Amino acid sequence: MNHLTEFVWGIFVADASAPFPDFFPIGMYGTREAGLKEIHSLPRDHNYQLLRLPLNHNFAFYHKKTGKLAGMESIHHEHFHFKDEGEL
Repeated sequence: MNHLTEFVWGIFVADASAPFPDFFPIGMYGTREAGLKEIHSLPRDHNYQLLRLPLNHNFAFYHKKTGKLAGMESIHHEHFHFKDEGEL
């Protein structure tokens, strides 16, 4: 499989500190570079994450004792804390 089709790069708004899921998708891109270009053009009053999501693969992580969805595994992600820049 071509490396450009094995993954999709998703941009997620990630402002809240809440239990999983604490973000929501706003765009999907075929390359990291296209996702980064878009992130840097977005309003800086939000925090964003860029996630590399594998296609045709379930990456859900379930808590072993409760069986509840607890997160994602095998996901590469980068954080962009634009909203927090003014608070440092």
